[in-house]
Amino acid sequence: MGDRFRRLAFALAAATAALALSPQLGAVTRLPDEMVLDAGAVTVIPVSSAVYADAIGDDGVIARLEAAREGGLRLTAGDTGEGRLTFSLLGVVPLRTVKLSVRPEKVLVPGGQSVGVAMTTGGVVVVGNSDLGRTPSPARLAGIKSGDVIQCVNGVAIGGAKQLSACLADGETARLKVLRDGEALEYEVTPARDERDGQYRLGAWVRDSTAGVGTLTYYDPQTGGFGALGHAIADIDTGVLLPVGEGALYANRVTNVTPSKAGDPGELTGDFMKRKAALGRVTANCEYGVFGSADAPLEDTPYADGLPVASRNQIHTGAASLLTTVDGGGVGEYACEIVRLSDSAQPAARAMVIRVTDPRLLARSGGIVQGMSGSPLIQDGRIIGAVTHVMVNDPTMGYGICIQTMLDAAAPAG
Repeated sequence: MGDRFRRLAFALAAATAALALSPQLGAVTRLPDEMVLDAGAVTVIPVSSAVYADAIGDDGVIARLEAAREGGLRLTAGDTGEGRLTFSLLGVVPLRTVKLSVRPEKVLVPGGQSVGVAMTTGGVVVVGNSDLGRTPSPARLAGIKSGDVIQCVNGVAIGGAKQLSACLADGETARLKVLRDGEALEYEVTPARDERDGQYRLGAWVRDSTAGVGTLTYYDPQTGGFGALGHAIADIDTGVLLPVGEGALYANRVTNVTPSKAGDPGELTGDFMKRKAALGRVTANCEYGVFGSADAPLEDTPYADGLPVASRNQIHTGAASLLTTVDGGGVGEYACEIVRLSDSAQPAARAMVIRVTDPRLLARSGGIVQGMSGSPLIQDGRIIGAVTHVMVNDPTMGYGICIQTMLDAAAPAG
C-alpha cells in the first residue's frame, strides 16, 4: 500500500512539475483576482485537460464549466450572484481561487442612424511645418513635429489657431506645452517675422477642428451614453488621433451615396452641418470609437427595446446582419456574414472580417462605403460589434470591431 501511495505522489509531483512549465498553467496564474461576467456570457480559459475547475456561488453553482472544442474550459455564466472559481490539478492539488461575480445581462439599443460628428480639438494639432519665405520654420528648429498637439503657450491653454497666433503676436520667445504620443513635452520657440505681412509666426500649419459623417453604433438606456464609428477620428494629413476639446453629435440626412467599386471606396454625404439641435455631446475620441452622452433615447430603430450584448466567445462565423442608413428611408437591416474572426484575444478595430450579402445594399452602395463605419452588427439576436473599415480592393467586404471592445473603451469616458 505504501508503494502505491508513493507512486501516486510521484505521479502527481511529476504532473505538477510538467504543468508548471506549460503555458496552460500560465493562463491560470494570469487570471485576475476577480472575474466579472454578464449573465449568460461565455468565456474560454485555455488550460490543459489536467486542470479541473469548479464554479460555486453562495446559492449553488454560479456558472457551467465544460470542455471547449478549441481546447481549455468553456465557462458559461449563470444567474446573477457572487461566488468563486477554483482550479486544481487532477482535482487534487489546489492551484488558484478567483472571485467570480455574475451581473445582469447588458442590453443596448443598436443604432444604424447616419450621424455627423463636429468637434474642436483640445489644443491645436500640428499638421506640418513651413518656412517663412527665406526664414526657416521656428517650430521645426525647436523640435516640434507633425502630429504634435500644442496645448499651452506660456501657461495659457490654447483653444484654436486664432488664439495661438494672438499669443505669439509680440514676437517674444514663448514656452509651448506639447502633447506627443501621450507624453507632455515643453519647447521654447521664438516666432519669426513673416516678411510677406509683417506678422510673427510659428512656421507651422495647425488644425483646431474637424467634422465628418459616420454611423451610430449603440445607445445605452441605463447610462444615456452612446458609441459610434468603431474607430478614431484622426487627422487626415498626419493620422494623429484628434483630442476632444468640445464636440457634438448631429442627425445626418443622407443626400447622396457614391457606390463603392474595387479600388475606389464610395461614401455617404449629408447635410448635418445645417442641423441646429445636437443629439448629444462627444466626450471621447479613441482608437475604438467616438463616445459621449445623448440628450434623448434613440428614434428610428428596429430594436427599440434593445438587444443583449454578445461576449467575444459568442460571436461566430456565419450569417449576421448590419443596421445602416443609405437613403431617406431610415435605418435598414441588411444581410451579411462573418467570414473570419481574429485569433487574438487583444482588442482590435479589425477583429472580424465581414462580407455584405444583401442584394439590396449591394445594389444601392456596392457594399461598404465611407460613412458606414459604426454600423452595428447583429447575430443570433445579440449586438456583436460594428463595421469599421472597407476593403478597398473588394468593397463587398470589410472589417468589424467587437462590441465589448467599444464598451470597454467607453467606460473611462462614462
